[in-house]
Amino acid sequence: MEQEKSTVLKLVYIALLGVTFYICRYLFIYEVGLPIYSLGVFGFVILGLYITDNMEFIRYKSSNKGYVIIFLLNFIAFFIWFIDAWDFGLIPFFLIFTASQVFISTIISIVTFKIKNLTTYGTGEMKNRIVESLSNFPEYKYIDEAGRKGSLTDFIKEKNIRILIITKLKLTKEEIREILNLKLSGVEVKSYSDYMLENEAKIDVEFIDEEWLLQAYGFKILHSHIQTNIKRIFDMTMAFIIGILTLPIMGIAAIIVKLESPGPIIYSQDRVGENGKEFKVHKFRSMRNDAEKDGAKWAQKNDPRVTKFGNIMRKTRIDELPQLINVIKGEMSFIGPRPERMVFIKELEKQIPYYNLRHMVKPGLTGWAQVMYPYGASVEDARRKLEYDLYYIKQHSLYLDLVIMILTFKTVVFGKGR
Repeated sequence: MEQEKSTVLKLVYIALLGVTFYICRYLFIYEVGLPIYSLGVFGFVILGLYITDNMEFIRYKSSNKGYVIIFLLNFIAFFIWFIDAWDFGLIPFFLIFTASQVFISTIISIVTFKIKNLTTYGTGEMKNRIVESLSNFPEYKYIDEAGRKGSLTDFIKEKNIRILIITKLKLTKEEIREILNLKLSGVEVKSYSDYMLENEAKIDVEFIDEEWLLQAYGFKILHSHIQTNIKRIFDMTMAFIIGILTLPIMGIAAIIVKLESPGPIIYSQDRVGENGKEFKVHKFRSMRNDAEKDGAKWAQKNDPRVTKFGNIMRKTRIDELPQLINVIKGEMSFIGPRPERMVFIKELEKQIPYYNLRHMVKPGLTGWAQVMYPYGASVEDARRKLEYDLYYIKQHSLYLDLVIMILTFKTVVFGKGR
């Protein structure tokens, strides 16, 4: 619910900025032919606002930092435009459009940002994880019900609690009745799993079972032919577009890989894909040719086996570009869980519940886990990444794929890959 509301607010904000931008353009400048520059400037500003989280109106209040970012984005875009067009009408355009952005974002923030009192019911690890998570959400004020005097109902009324998270595995009939009455009186009641889905965008595998998987909504990608066909069309389109656009980059990368160290340019390796089927995944070689002379090893942070240019390729994801071939062949999707090696999967399936579920869909060049979780190569890292992979499989939509594309672009631009 929160994500949908946030998306609507972003679209409203973009629409209002678009109207303001068009009016300013009409009043202050004369642009011959197609509005290439104005569209480019507007697109640059919107992308910049998204990347810098300056459209998260539900989660954050408007701040001086946000206003500075708005000013800098507009200044850069309009300065480049001014240098080329040399149109002094761009000066009042820049000032009025920037002021309008600040005004609109402030109004939306005032109207939508409200701190809600929240509490949990139950103790243990689930409660601890909720409390830890809440530190990332300034829109919630946590009030601990531990040690309360009186009933839960009295506590919630006294503290004006708006949201109640159930962090108890089993509830008695009396507890269910009391919590139901609270829900009917207007208190928003959520389970632990629902909170993790809506706020952390993941599924905590330690607190789900077969019954939960059976009853959970979503997972449409597993049985919807329309959805899988749309995803396939999306994959093919993006593979051809990105393949053509990055062809010069791939050519340069191939030359540098060959010159930097002996060995093949392209490194092919068996990985596990959809339904557990193995296939050859292709990458630009980023390690020394003898990197696995002592057997298969997980890549580590600051791995000494990685070459200098290999490190650059990994940070910018250039090494993954040959996998566009896997996408075109239908072995991979553009978005999905990253494919892993069978030797590691056999070990991870013994230690992580439901690890095999990530093979229900095609693996991807990038995925929800890659943009939401920092790089790591331990069993615990694999567990946390699985939680995001399962969320992606459960919640899949074209919109989510586009969000992952944008966040991946952000990762590439700022070099936050492995």
